[in-house]
Amino acid sequence: MKQSYLAMTLLTWEVLTSPWSIAAEQVDKSAQLAAGSKLDIRVQRGEVKIHGWDKAEVAVKGTLDELSQGLTFSQEGGSFVIEDKLPHNYSSHEEKGSDLDIYLPTKVVVKVKGVSANYELDAINGEITTGNISGDINSKAVQGELTIKTVSGNITARNTSGNIRLETVSGDIDDQGSSGNISYRLVSGDLTADTSATKIAADMVSGSAKLQLKHVDNLNLRSVSGDMDVNLASLDTKAQLDSVNANINLIFSGLPDAEFNINGGPGGKIYNELTDAKPITSKYMHSEVLKFQTGSGKADVNITTISGDINVKKL
Repeated sequence: MKQSYLAMTLLTWEVLTSPWSIAAEQVDKSAQLAAGSKLDIRVQRGEVKIHGWDKAEVAVKGTLDELSQGLTFSQEGGSFVIEDKLPHNYSSHEEKGSDLDIYLPTKVVVKVKGVSANYELDAINGEITTGNISGDINSKAVQGELTIKTVSGNITARNTSGNIRLETVSGDIDDQGSSGNISYRLVSGDLTADTSATKIAADMVSGSAKLQLKHVDNLNLRSVSGDMDVNLASLDTKAQLDSVNANINLIFSGLPDAEFNINGGPGGKIYNELTDAKPITSKYMHSEVLKFQTGSGKADVNITTISGDINVKKL
């Protein structure tokens, strides 16, 4: 009888102290943020929404990861750290991650890190850097210096402005309503953008791009094994478009004021619907080249491909 009672007691203690039996901890904390402080946000997994507000303080509300070992919410040197600490080694698939809303001053310098966390950034103006391994990142009405990177996740940007970098290895990028300067980098993902940025760069491997561009000063696009469809209202200075095993469709809203230098390379075909100029076929390389000018030739348009078609036209 005593042995049965002891066994039951030990079993009950094991269940009560097991991390899987502990409910997610609720948090509701706030603190003044010292002038010039940087924010360091580290949440390994779950859902995290980061909002800008008009207070000189930082706050966090929600629930911690079920495996959480506690929340760090304090000034550490020149940075204010918000971290949901997890064990160094853990393996779980069913437990829920963090579910947090974080509020911070609109103008900040903030670094965000995650492992399998989905982040949302809203109404922040400052220097924002994110790094994620397996999770999506969404930004809305973010201004300033914005760098968003994720290894295996999608990036969605809405009405961002400033100097913007969007990078993912295995995911799609959807950018709508951005302005300023912007660069995209993708491997094995598709790019969709409707942007008013004046300086635009994109580097893509194994993914297609559909770009709706307004009045661009400088455009630099490179693609390997992914078609590019580019609609361009106007070009002021320069456009460089390069592809390998991919087609390029460059469509202007009207007749551009530009000088064109197009090289079809080995296996490439050139289609010109802007003027009557026809490509010349190289006798030895069996490749097509085409040079022509529209208007006064104010801007430079250089396009090259290896094993792909090039089509330039206007609506």
